[in-house]
Amino acid sequence: MAVSDDLRRRGHELLFCCGGTAYDILEHRGEATVHVPALRQVMECNEVKHARTIQKNWRTLVRYPEIIDRLTGAFRDFGADLIITDFEAFAPRAARRLDLPVLSFNHQQVVTETEYQLPSRYWMTAAITRATIQLIAPRDPVHVLLSSFFFPPLKHPERTTLVPPIIRPAVQALTPERGDHVLVYYNQSDGAEYVIDILRNVDAECILYNFDDPPQDGTYANLRFKEPCLEGFLDDLATSRAVICTAGFTLISEALYLGKPLLVVPNRGIFEQTLNALFLEREGFGAAVIDRPLTEDDVTSFLDHLDAYARRLRGHATVGNADALACIERLLVDIGVASPSTLASTPAPSSPLADPLASPK
Repeated sequence: MAVSDDLRRRGHELLFCCGGTAYDILEHRGEATVHVPALRQVMECNEVKHARTIQKNWRTLVRYPEIIDRLTGAFRDFGADLIITDFEAFAPRAARRLDLPVLSFNHQQVVTETEYQLPSRYWMTAAITRATIQLIAPRDPVHVLLSSFFFPPLKHPERTTLVPPIIRPAVQALTPERGDHVLVYYNQSDGAEYVIDILRNVDAECILYNFDDPPQDGTYANLRFKEPCLEGFLDDLATSRAVICTAGFTLISEALYLGKPLLVVPNRGIFEQTLNALFLEREGFGAAVIDRPLTEDDVTSFLDHLDAYARRLRGHATVGNADALACIERLLVDIGVASPSTLASTPAPSSPLADPLASPK
């Protein structure tokens, strides 16, 4: 939405295609939105369950022809010139039927489109994840636009652009402060109850989201449990001294933008999160606990090193919104649906890697 609002301000017409919570939010905003089922992962005890994930999505997958037919009609009626897909399985297939150009815009394809070294114990998980991403991602996009807080070399720089994270305006509007509390968020708390017992033994005030409240008997005096609330969550993020969370890209990016050190515990079976965690540690922005449960020593050691992480984070706050918008605008010119004169007000890329679309083909 951060990028789409800017595109609309530049005169572009937009049609959204999504499902799940995204559909509810966009429909509430009054956006023109086509519903498409969202594929979901099933997790238990912080680990993806592959067989149950296939079972959960099976009814959606068998409706594949019907979904593609509906999207094809919607895109044709709208008169779309370009499909921008954020790692969604159905829209690129509908675009292929109409011979529409597709821009693949996400973070997940950092796994497949960049070069990096891995310890051998991650090779199998990485191979499975690469195969899954290649199955879902567009087969022949006109360009791949990656958003990331780390910047490994590109495999195909002639057709790929890497920009800093997309930061929503609500986060950019925050004024970060270093408070006393640690923000704790697990994207799936089933099987993570042990984290509560670990944190109650740590000398730190913690605010927990997405956890069930334990008995209110004074045993958890240093822990505060809060119901989901976007505004409250962002306020607690901005005023925290550190963050403990799973290794999803959005929260990591927003925490780093606000200068918050992170202790991350990737969901097992999601290699993208493992890669995020590895680079977070390599960059010195925090610590990671990979392929095992969190321990009290992990938390204590992390908190003891907060000053070092904070020093590393000074001046790191980067935003890729303008770079992403510039890439999209140049791509529209490149495929012949916009005039080069529209680039006059487009800012030059500021990402650590050059944008291959900056010069004509």
